[in-house]
Amino acid sequence: MQLQHLKQTARPAAFYSDTYDWFRRKRWAHMEKYQYLEPLYDGDPVQGAVLWRKWEKISGPTNMLKKQQGIIQNYCDEMAALSAPRGTIVDLGCGTAALRNTAPLIESYKTIKRYNAVDLNAAYAGSCKKDIESLFPGINGLAVCHDFMTPSMPLSHRDDIAVLFMGGTIGNFEARPETPDAIDLMARQITHFAQNFPRGTIAFIGLEATQDRQLLYQDYIHPAHQEFEIAMMHGIKREVLFDQPGFDPDAWRYAMAWFPKSYQFCHIAQALEDQSFYMFDEKIEIRTGDNFVIDNSFKFPVEAMQEAVQKAGKEYLKAFSDEDGRMVIHAIRL
Repeated sequence: MQLQHLKQTARPAAFYSDTYDWFRRKRWAHMEKYQYLEPLYDGDPVQGAVLWRKWEKISGPTNMLKKQQGIIQNYCDEMAALSAPRGTIVDLGCGTAALRNTAPLIESYKTIKRYNAVDLNAAYAGSCKKDIESLFPGINGLAVCHDFMTPSMPLSHRDDIAVLFMGGTIGNFEARPETPDAIDLMARQITHFAQNFPRGTIAFIGLEATQDRQLLYQDYIHPAHQEFEIAMMHGIKREVLFDQPGFDPDAWRYAMAWFPKSYQFCHIAQALEDQSFYMFDEKIEIRTGDNFVIDNSFKFPVEAMQEAVQKAGKEYLKAFSDEDGRMVIHAIRL
């Protein structure tokens, strides 16, 4: 199977174009969707999805996804009461967390009949659908492979919906480092995903609120997280630049930057040596020390999120927080 892969000649057009724009600095921090690639053969260095699961498992109690899970467990009854009655849960960016995040809310609602698992990864959406249907035999599930920031999401039902948008995904949007427009950009994010739902829909948005640089660096410096972030370079080599010997996926390291006035944490690939290769018949020159922002992780405190919701023309209802205020689930009315 490995020999067959080495004969690859076709490139995914979007991945190729996005990578070209990234290396040419035409776009910033828009590569997050390519971080979760699965290995295709034994010994494949592309391990994004595997490394993400490893990071989730061993990162410890300070992991924001675990803190988010704790908020749901502590406040699921109050969250359901805030938005009841509801017959449909739409789980945006469900990943692999339906049993941890969604199941407690379904139990608290007691009225859920339909579950829509939405993810860009079709396998993740299908897995979440299967998990919920197995745990709740009376619920009809639907797996939806769709970008939740674009319209016309093919949902099974559009009335009495509760939307879950967990994992901080809404804060992984494209922007230049130290952007002055963070709140306006978040308002745009809210407007974009809200267009898929009728007015009055209740949405629960999980987002980290940490503002302390030292705490953030302590979280992300974990070797498992560094390995996950930089592994995308092997995905670029396998899928995009497999015929370019001048691109070395091993000649990169993970770096970080925090811009508090923008609430913006940047995950960076930093070149360890000069590299030269071609894309669209154009020579791309990488110099030692060059930084490329893989993705942003915006950390909005409650007040900033309230402002963004207001700018989006929506209603902020309530903040559900962990005990130290580092992770928040924001309840808003679309």
